[in-house]
Amino acid sequence: MERLIAVVEDEEKIRGMIRSYLQNEGYEIVEAEDGTTAVELIKAQKVDLVLLDIMLPKKDGYEVLKEIRRNNKKLPVIMLTARAEEIDKLLGLEMGADDYITKPFSMRELAARIKAVLRRTYFDYDDGDQDDEMLVRGELEIDQGAYEVKLAGEPVNLTPTEYKILVTLAEKPGRVFSRLQLMERAMGEAFVHYERSIDTHVSNLRKKIEKDPANPEYIHTVYGIGYRFGEKK
Repeated sequence: MERLIAVVEDEEKIRGMIRSYLQNEGYEIVEAEDGTTAVELIKAQKVDLVLLDIMLPKKDGYEVLKEIRRNNKKLPVIMLTARAEEIDKLLGLEMGADDYITKPFSMRELAARIKAVLRRTYFDYDDGDQDDEMLVRGELEIDQGAYEVKLAGEPVNLTPTEYKILVTLAEKPGRVFSRLQLMERAMGEAFVHYERSIDTHVSNLRKKIEKDPANPEYIHTVYGIGYRFGEKK
């Protein structure tokens, strides 16, 4: 199945390179060169993934990401940035991006990131390998067949990365997962050098499922190691 990728990048040369490479990889491509056009394009087209530059005219990438997340919590987004500062990367993740890649980057690395994000987002649907098990942990319900999470009966909107992290932890309450293990299981091998970004995703997840994120009932920190799921009794 061909995937449709929206490439949102104001530099025509970079956009053209990405388009050419990804088309050769078998993807369909739609393009936008500014933030306003990007928002309209993503609303009009059923895209499977967005490559989103941060520095855009009219609306920057952060504003576009906010618009995307208002309308679609699960659409995977990879941020493209020329900035090397960690704060820019973390801000994108905190706002709901699934990954970031810093310019300059190789097309091979970009393709690997795209494949990893698409695999963890759509693999279960495409290959019929989804586990239909319902996980019930206290007031938290995870319907793996429907890809839905509820807390006290109310739906919880998670990004694909947040969902994978939650399922990984909730399947084995009490087991401690290192950041690297969570990265490999929830995000794939392409991300193993970015395991600290797991902290940002876990922080976002806690804000959505914990009554008091500062004193979590479900996702516990094991200092110096990683995280474990502790069901509320």
